[in-house]
Amino acid sequence: MNERTAVLAGTIAGAAVGIAVAYLFFTERGRGFRERLEPTIDDLRQDFARFQKTIEKVGAMANDGVRVFQDFSAARSQRGSDDARSH
Repeated sequence: MNERTAVLAGTIAGAAVGIAVAYLFFTERGRGFRERLEPTIDDLRQDFARFQKTIEKVGAMANDGVRVFQDFSAARSQRGSDDARSH
């Protein structure tokens, strides 16, 4: 994409965003749409917050699993070296 195409695409995107914002904030139908949309956005925000907490719990669980595996491997290695010394 050359610079001229990028500038044109940016201009069109900016104009589209401007039109959408003007519609949502300066027309009656836009205000009504915003009022109907706000509860959905609030629900999405709560869902994303719950999802983030779930991901954090999964990460903590994975870390615990890695730690247990490392402890097991270390104990097994030490037991193997103790067995080798006793023979």
